[in-house]
Amino acid sequence: MDSRYGEKRLSAAEPRREAMSTIARPVVLDARMVRHSGIGTHIRGLLEGWRDVAPEFRPTLLGDPAVIRELLPDAARYTIVPFRAPVYGLREQLAFPSRKTRGTVLHCPHYNIALRHNGPLVVTIHDLIHLDARWGTRSPARRLYARWMLRAAVRRAGHIFAVSQATADELAARIGAARDKISVVYNAPSRSFLDLRAADTASEGRAADRSEAIEQFRRETGLPAEYLLTVGLYKPHKNLDMLLETFKLLRERGEIALPLVVAGVQERERTALGRRLARLGVAEHVRVLDRLPGDRLPLLYGGATALIHPSVREGFGLPIVEAQAVGTPVVASRASAIPEVAGKGALFFDPYDGADLARQVVAVVKDAAVRERLIAEGRRNVERFSWRESAQKVLSVYEQVARLQKDEG
Repeated sequence: MDSRYGEKRLSAAEPRREAMSTIARPVVLDARMVRHSGIGTHIRGLLEGWRDVAPEFRPTLLGDPAVIRELLPDAARYTIVPFRAPVYGLREQLAFPSRKTRGTVLHCPHYNIALRHNGPLVVTIHDLIHLDARWGTRSPARRLYARWMLRAAVRRAGHIFAVSQATADELAARIGAARDKISVVYNAPSRSFLDLRAADTASEGRAADRSEAIEQFRRETGLPAEYLLTVGLYKPHKNLDMLLETFKLLRERGEIALPLVVAGVQERERTALGRRLARLGVAEHVRVLDRLPGDRLPLLYGGATALIHPSVREGFGLPIVEAQAVGTPVVASRASAIPEVAGKGALFFDPYDGADLARQVVAVVKDAAVRERLIAEGRRNVERFSWRESAQKVLSVYEQVARLQKDEG
């Protein structure tokens, strides 16, 4: 990590017992977005990492107890304070349980910090897409709210986590965050992806088990033996329309015959996506999957010929490292944090150039040597990302923020 982002000040690799014994205040984590695809994955990943590196550490969780218990198998380990207010608005500020968090280290997993919290505060910033009229929200009022809250978060937080250096750079440039107040804490593949990867790289017997698991998943879901995969919301910055137009062109030219599988689309987005597929005339060649349980996602990735990630804006790009973790080649846009995250394990294209995307898709589909190179580079690249390491780094910051503000108070 670049030393500009607090690496010199923060020691992320402290021994577990020492880190645990010196956190001077209780820690509270706002877990209302635990179900969300991006921020929720980050919350669940940190909890997974803490179970490994510091099993004694049990932060209090804010959120809907029923949702938390549904999504966290070990939810009984945690004290859960009910907090059901919707995110990004006045209601969450008025309903915030400030009496129950007084004096604690509060970790807000995005810029919508609790303004009424009385105690040390840390915040994770995933991206600044909400500031962009084209890619975020077209509402001037919502963009104004996002900018005001981002500035408040930067001003009030004792420390800021960014999920990529690209996000950290943007925070410094657009919001004026002090660089020595920011640490880059990456996302990572979950344990279920790593388990499938371990099966692939272990004995022949376990590799056969992996192949059988993927084949059974295909039978259960009706997926073909080969397919292209894209994972993400149907929102402008995800650039799915450009991918669909390129896919249509490639099929019309006869350059590819593989179907496209789309995963991660929210229920409220499906109607608009269905209309788009019908207008393009590709509906019979595109499969839009229902939401899959987390332990099934690695099988979806593992069975794909390649993952295509066409976003024009990303704070991280988790599907990239998830694909790399299970040995699936990646074709990704050359935009925002994506090259930083993908490393050498992807074929890159200009997200505004459909012809460039088409060339890379044809290359990965038709050239086995290209696929093998991407698989090998992807496996090397994904070693950089670990929830254990990220969780330990966050613990170290909790410790230092709690101690610093206790000394000052």
